[in-house]
Amino acid sequence: MSENAFVALDFETANGKRTSICSVGMVKVVDHEIVETFYTLVNPNDYFSQQNIAVHGIHPQDVEASPTFTEVYPYMLDFIDSLPVVAHNAAFDMNVLHESIKSCGQETPSMTYFCSLQLARRTINNHRYGLNHMMQFYNLDFHGHHDALNDAKACAMITFRLLKHYDNLATMLNVYGKQLKDKD
Repeated sequence: MSENAFVALDFETANGKRTSICSVGMVKVVDHEIVETFYTLVNPNDYFSQQNIAVHGIHPQDVEASPTFTEVYPYMLDFIDSLPVVAHNAAFDMNVLHESIKSCGQETPSMTYFCSLQLARRTINNHRYGLNHMMQFYNLDFHGHHDALNDAKACAMITFRLLKHYDNLATMLNVYGKQLKDKD
């Protein structure tokens, strides 16, 4: 795989618990091109808060026949492979991933990740750095905010533009990359 490849990731949750994933979206970028996407609803086997439903529009009945995270996780690992992962507000998404992996009794694999929100704050000058504000900054169409796949695509497009300020992905990762792994 190219040195210029990463996976943009986004989760939506059913409630305030980090283990209540109700959808996941991922976008694989290789040499500045989206080459593959992954999206699924996920049955969190948990309640849905009205606040979260208002954000993403996913209702309990929408996920009744959907796979659980335990069933989805192996496909996520195959999709990510050994690529670095980016999320807009990675503190949330990577914590959701870690806690969900722990809740299904598995060890969190070592995974390089970075945050496009933090990267944007350190790289460009904008009045706000949320996903929708960054899409406006780059004059990109953005429909369906809080849809996991659309948010992952937006994260990928923003990241691609931010990486133009660095020599290459590896150089940026040496400065801003982090490791997700089991926290004993």
